[in-house]
Amino acid sequence: MTFSSFMNYFTADNTMEMILAGLIILILISLIRVSRNPSNTMQLTDLITVRGRLDEKKFSRFGAWIVSTWGFIYIIVNNPTQFPEWYFLGYMTVWVSNAIMGKYVSTMNPGDSSQSSQKEL
Repeated sequence: MTFSSFMNYFTADNTMEMILAGLIILILISLIRVSRNPSNTMQLTDLITVRGRLDEKKFSRFGAWIVSTWGFIYIIVNNPTQFPEWYFLGYMTVWVSNAIMGKYVSTMNPGDSSQSSQKEL
């Protein structure tokens, strides 16, 4: 591999994907460091567990959020000029309404410990 062929790899799309991957790695490292700090109450396992046990609802919701967010980023990176507005509207509608409904259900069922102890995404 020559230097010029190596430099030809750095197209706008590839560079954007490398920057995105770098940002994701930095965010994950930061979250892991915060989660491991004993004086901090935030734990990454709270995203998918309730009292140390895997919760199917939280696990499914977190997985769906990861997949839809990656799809959102993929569309923006690979086709920014033809980004469908419906995708942004649908993405925001699903995740904002999900958070609102989660809060509503937890206030309607205050005795249900599985709902009231969960933190919304």
